[in-house]
Amino acid sequence: MLILKIFKPKNLIRIIFNPHLIVIRLYYNLLRLFSDIAALFGKYKYKYNIIFLAGMPMSATTLVKNMFGFIPGYYTRYTPMPYETQIKADISQTAFRYCPKWGYTLFKTHLNPWDSNINIIKKNNVKKVIVTYRDLRDVSLSRYHRLFNWPKEKNEPHYIDYKSMNKEEGINHSISIVAKEFIPWMQGWFDVAKKNENFVLFCTFENLVTKPKEEFTKMLNFYEIDLPKEKIDEIIERTKGKGNMVKNMYQSALLPWAMSTNFRSGKIGSWKKEFTINNIENFKKLAGNYLIELGYEKNNDW
Repeated sequence: MLILKIFKPKNLIRIIFNPHLIVIRLYYNLLRLFSDIAALFGKYKYKYNIIFLAGMPMSATTLVKNMFGFIPGYYTRYTPMPYETQIKADISQTAFRYCPKWGYTLFKTHLNPWDSNINIIKKNNVKKVIVTYRDLRDVSLSRYHRLFNWPKEKNEPHYIDYKSMNKEEGINHSISIVAKEFIPWMQGWFDVAKKNENFVLFCTFENLVTKPKEEFTKMLNFYEIDLPKEKIDEIIERTKGKGNMVKNMYQSALLPWAMSTNFRSGKIGSWKKEFTINNIENFKKLAGNYLIELGYEKNNDW
């Protein structure tokens, strides 16, 4: 599967200019093989074989994935799924095909919290889920910038060319998608948490940016993983946002999933500088009340 991905036409150019990324990926696959063999013979004693991340888009899910990717023994794997399933942020039984029962696996998803998806992951030994979320105003803005620089394919849901409209219109469109899709998504995960005790841990983007060590430690405790203080400090330092989004996404097509990134250094409250009065009023109309429910505002007088 690696070979098929590498030799896609758009990746050939990336290989020419970044041959070292292929070496990194092959080395990662080799380390995973040796780690799985070691796990089979009892080298690692983690309680949970699968760390499962289900984050709101643009809410630092990739950062959390990279943090867990530096824990010895845990590896991301090829997760084959039907295209329609994957693109809709759902999951299928086939996603777990290459997860050895004795090994340790890391999943990073934006999984929809529908009963069908929850049933599938539970049947495949997922005992706990970490869900990240973020101020929906910053999500709307980040989504706009992401798709402006890295647009969806024309056959993907909510495809639109943000370069064909002015910035205010583009941000308003992004706000409408966030209100329509992300609010029910978040409400769904809160419902899952209520129905399943100690199954979901919620983490906010803002805490991950302002106090990453404390937040990462909370996640480690949730999965009952004991790491030395020095290792935690090392992981925090190595996963700080670096580079720009376009460069990171360009390289992520070739890097191992646990090491690839598509984020910049996270910023909180960027909407304050880029939202117009029209954007603010549109957001209040579509999602203002839910912003209060999440605790980001006390009322709609912001």
